[in-house]
Amino acid sequence: MSDSERHKHEQPAPEGPSGDRTISDSRPSGNRLINKQRSHIDYLMRNIDKPIELPTTKKSVVKPPPEIVLNVRGSSAGAGSSDFSIYRDLRRKENLRIKHMDAEAAEESARNNFEQEADALKRKDEEKTAKNRAKRQKRKKKGKGKGERDNNNSEHEEHAQDV
Repeated sequence: MSDSERHKHEQPAPEGPSGDRTISDSRPSGNRLINKQRSHIDYLMRNIDKPIELPTTKKSVVKPPPEIVLNVRGSSAGAGSSDFSIYRDLRRKENLRIKHMDAEAAEESARNNFEQEADALKRKDEEKTAKNRAKRQKRKKKGKGKGERDNNNSEHEEHAQDV
């Protein structure tokens, strides 16, 4: 088959977003994952008004220790071959539980500290605002507000320039 016959059987290159045919669109793609991602993004862009549901991450939850321990050691002396594995598993679960409790306690104390600092800053801001409000009202009562003083000064300056 000659080159001209091959070109007759090939499909034309797909058009890009602006309607022109691009070289990258006509090349065969080799990576299926990229094609899958591209098609998913194209789907999302076609349905741009449709809301996207993002998966939520769940916090790691450690199961509480069992109320009834089934692997209780008997009264006979000696350790079986599975005792160490059972001990190691129970110790691992207990350490995870303690670690989880410590992390929750640290998170709670950090949250409490943040709330206390935020409340202190808010109180400080409110006190400062109240103080400034009192000053403004006091100036307003006297009739010598900043705005009036500035206006009087500008009138005097204009009068001085005219003379």
